[in-house]
Amino acid sequence: MLLAIWRTYCIENRYMSTLKEVAELAGVSVATASLALNHNARIKESTRKKVSACAKALNYVPNRIGRTLKNGKSNAIAVLAMTSTRYADIVHETALLYYCLEGVLSIVDRAHYTVRFDVKSHEDPMLINYFERVIGERSLDGIVIVPQFARNYQFVELLHRNQFPYVLLHPPRFVDWANCVDMGNYRGGQIVADLLKRCGYRQIAFINGPETHIDAMERERGFLDALASAGITRFVKRYGDFTISSGLAAMRSVLGEFRPEAVFCGNDYMAAGALKCLRESGIRVPEDVAIIGYDNNDLCVGLVPSLTTVDAHHEKLGKLLAKELLSLIDHKTKSVSRFVNPVLIERNSHLRS
Repeated sequence: MLLAIWRTYCIENRYMSTLKEVAELAGVSVATASLALNHNARIKESTRKKVSACAKALNYVPNRIGRTLKNGKSNAIAVLAMTSTRYADIVHETALLYYCLEGVLSIVDRAHYTVRFDVKSHEDPMLINYFERVIGERSLDGIVIVPQFARNYQFVELLHRNQFPYVLLHPPRFVDWANCVDMGNYRGGQIVADLLKRCGYRQIAFINGPETHIDAMERERGFLDALASAGITRFVKRYGDFTISSGLAAMRSVLGEFRPEAVFCGNDYMAAGALKCLRESGIRVPEDVAIIGYDNNDLCVGLVPSLTTVDAHHEKLGKLLAKELLSLIDHKTKSVSRFVNPVLIERNSHLRS
């Protein structure tokens, strides 16, 4: 009864109990309480549960600053998504990063780390100051960076020079010495081209993402390289911004020139827009025009017909990014260079009956 009253008082008055009070309530030493709350393997599970219950009852919040000063670690990382003012903010307007973040969270949560999600523009004049704060404030142990656009990578040099743990999601050819997880966009473009060749399509439209977006650049490079020997009789290319509306507008532009046999869209959102345009124009998919997307988002199975696409394994990528970053933080590895192979997901939108 007294414990319930004390807990109510703590919550209502925003009182933060101390570790000593938690230890006293649990009947253990302060050192044991600290080890238990930090999931130390030497502490019995029954003791850990008892201490955790007492900490919760007393509204105890660990002092992260104090812990950082004590062991040099904050047990926190950041995930930074980088946008561009020149294009639509696809971080907020699409779910492109959702699955990747789910993967990151699943790993760092088990390691008892917290995650801070930041969004910064490549064109932000204070961008380098952000990285200087990340390094200097010691509130983070490492950072996962999703740069998205091909820009100046001065911030990577800063992180590297200060030996601050980081991992980039994107092909290393943009920064060939950096810690990277390559999501295989070049190979993904090749996979789509191989599918179109196998189906015998010769009149093709390509609706890609922004010209300076790393994913778009790599998918286009792989797609065109693999398509070179396909005997294409007609080919047009348009650029969108990875949103549904841009896919719709690009498809209208293509139809103003000719009706292709097949359309490869640089992501599933643009494919959904292209599909909507074709339907509104009285053109059947896949009987008249085939459509292939990229990413394998949930919306693929909600479209009619269901969308053939490339699975880039975004959740797997997130898990790998987190695992590699934690390995860098714990000095288990000195550098990161990993590759994830995308796979084709064949549904109903690509093959004429």
